[in-house]
Amino acid sequence: MTDLRRRLQKLRGERPPQKKSDIGDILDDLRARINGIMKKSPPPAPKVTVYDGPGIEGVVSGDYHSRNGWKLFIGRAGYERGYVHGNSKLEEILQQDYEVFGMLSGDLELAGFDPREAVFIDTETTGLSGGSGTYAFLVGIGYFEENQFVVEQFFLQQESEEEELLRLLGERFPDFRFLVSFNGKSYDLPLLETRFILNRLDPGVLEMPHLDLLYPARRIWKRSLQSCRLAVLEEELLGVMRSDDVPGALIPGLYFDFLRSGDPTRMERVFYHNRLDILSLVTLAGLVQRLLSDSTAACRKDGFEHYSLGRIHLERGRLDEAAACFEEALRCCPYAEQEWEILKELSRVYKKMGVMDKAVQTWKEMIGIAPERDVFPYVELAKHYEHREGDFDRATDFAAKAFRVSFLSSREEEEIRHRLRRVRKKQER
Repeated sequence: MTDLRRRLQKLRGERPPQKKSDIGDILDDLRARINGIMKKSPPPAPKVTVYDGPGIEGVVSGDYHSRNGWKLFIGRAGYERGYVHGNSKLEEILQQDYEVFGMLSGDLELAGFDPREAVFIDTETTGLSGGSGTYAFLVGIGYFEENQFVVEQFFLQQESEEEELLRLLGERFPDFRFLVSFNGKSYDLPLLETRFILNRLDPGVLEMPHLDLLYPARRIWKRSLQSCRLAVLEEELLGVMRSDDVPGALIPGLYFDFLRSGDPTRMERVFYHNRLDILSLVTLAGLVQRLLSDSTAACRKDGFEHYSLGRIHLERGRLDEAAACFEEALRCCPYAEQEWEILKELSRVYKKMGVMDKAVQTWKEMIGIAPERDVFPYVELAKHYEHREGDFDRATDFAAKAFRVSFLSSREEEEIRHRLRRVRKKQER
């Protein structure tokens, strides 16, 4: 009977009950295994490497500032005025008239800009998102002093030193009348102002006429270059080819690695990156000034640069300079689309200068390039023949042709009809 039950259980896949002695053996085996595991020694703790090499002063030229128990490192580098950065010398900025910056920005305080009284500033921060949790761990400033250009770099080896760093900047800034940056109005200065306030310090020391070179760079080169980032301007315009540099996006990570390890070796590249940015501010400011004073110094030969310069001169009423820029842009520009826009601006200059024969010729060229693009040349020719020539037939003809334009707004249609009615009344009289 017992054998039969066992066979049935085997066919059903059932496990026969084990004897008590078998269960006890299994439990004893488990206890032995658990005791063996518990007796094993835990894995050794990872070794913590304590950095005992040279400090930041061993990899970056500079010295410590000590006051009231604080010890803040300040990197320092000096460059002769004739130092060549890319394709320009630093001293070239001192040999020019900088009234154009007031003209370009509309800031009358910058009309008296003098690079000898300016501080060039660039920061390296713990992140690009901003906010109260972001701070500047490296603040570089550059300025002309006697026969050289000096770069000072204020560095935080720990966050608790921030208040002293800001106090030092607050003591240094009153020595200058102007501030020069690249995108500083949107990023560097608001960040520093926030840090001043959070440390209960007066941010008023930052309030001085501010030349942010990002804005003139965009006005001049946004049509000519794929980007107006400083790195692109350096490569395309300033002739600066960086070697052994670190991309800006990696800089916060390098700083946090330094805070964890205490090893300053890779921070040397961050200091180098910051110094190059400041030197590029000097030569970029010089290039912008040269172009606004002499358009023949243009770097790009595609017409777009001259077109942008012409618009700036036109806005400021410098008609001769505007005409020269637009004419040069026409000679260089390879694109018909851009050519039409250049002719439009050039015709405005000719009209303001009273050179009507050239203005008329320009409007007709615009119609020849794109007869259905815009009412502008038709309306201008109708005005010219009505008011200046008294030729009402031709005025009527050009006003009527304006209806050929593909897309007319209701305002444009009404303007054309109004002009036709007025000219026809004059014809009747």
